[in-house]
Amino acid sequence: MKILITSDWYYPVVNGVVRSVLNLKEYLEKQGHDVKVLTLSDSITSFTSEDVYYIGSLSAKKIYPEARVTNILAKTHLRAIRKWEPDIIHSQCEFSTFIMAKALSKILNIPLVHTYHTVYEDYTHYFTSHKKIGVKIVAKASKAFSDLCNYIIVPTEKTCEILKSYNISPDKIKIIATGVKIPELYDEDLRSELDISKNKKVLLYLGRIAEEKNIEELIDFYQKLDRADTEFVIVGGGPYLEKLKEYSKNFKKNINFVGMVNPKDVNKYYQMADIFTTASTSETQGLTYYEALSNGTIAVCRNDTSLENVLIDGFNGYAYENFDQYKTYVNKILDDKDLYEKLKKNARSYAIENFSVESFGRKCEDLYEKAVNEYDYESPSIYKRL
Repeated sequence: MKILITSDWYYPVVNGVVRSVLNLKEYLEKQGHDVKVLTLSDSITSFTSEDVYYIGSLSAKKIYPEARVTNILAKTHLRAIRKWEPDIIHSQCEFSTFIMAKALSKILNIPLVHTYHTVYEDYTHYFTSHKKIGVKIVAKASKAFSDLCNYIIVPTEKTCEILKSYNISPDKIKIIATGVKIPELYDEDLRSELDISKNKKVLLYLGRIAEEKNIEELIDFYQKLDRADTEFVIVGGGPYLEKLKEYSKNFKKNINFVGMVNPKDVNKYYQMADIFTTASTSETQGLTYYEALSNGTIAVCRNDTSLENVLIDGFNGYAYENFDQYKTYVNKILDDKDLYEKLKKNARSYAIENFSVESFGRKCEDLYEKAVNEYDYESPSIYKRL
């Protein structure tokens, strides 16, 4: 098949959506499919680089940090895409590139599949101070764009239930867990580079630094842990980084802020850590959970429905509800060597079986074929002659 993937973000930007797109693209190409990406340029200039179409765009940071917008599909790109004749479009974002994806699906008379990566209920603080109003806006908008798609892919049961609450048809929703590359295990230890003693136990948060990630809770809990043998490392960048650094200055224990790292080194940071931890309840695909577990890193995370069938208490980590539970789980893991080794082994083997790119890619392939086979090509597109 010829598959066009559209996304507002793409490499070198690094986030869950981009990692998902890169993994999917690589898998599909290995299966012999012809894959191209349509994304936004980081300037007003449109251009093409190899198999990626970049659309000129403007910053929209007043709406959401790092966001960019445009409503113009470059004519040269449109001509090139029409000449290429894709069989299906897989949209990854609900904003500028989704509008383009829908326009292209009409022009080319081909099916449109969309992945719903983000639960926008958790992001309403970016555009309104009234939570209830924000949720109503999100529900209405989500229903509107779902009506324009042939299928909606969601990464978890949690997201599926949320979309059904928006009156989106369950028949249109397909649950496909986002896949991760199962990493090799390294002998290299990054602790010396970060000036961390080998005797220290490392707690790690890795991901975007944003307000909705609730990282302050992790900082608070780390300060309250009665252990002198631990160090808390935060890896990643984002719109909340500087505020978080200022917040951490209020405490005695130092926080090791690493910042953005090369995507190729991400697995080394997971493997350096004894425990991966997050307090976020805004996750929809839980990509960092999968990545941590696939590296054999034990996870201790705030309980959330996104952890269902991902984190199994006492098997590959623990889900906590409060500080007392967090403290208990961290101490059990770090003080019981046999338990520690068992959880690490289970974490990696469970991830290999359930969260691989291969499993993710195969399910997307199957859905593409289903969408293409069901599509009503007899209904002529009014845009076909344009």
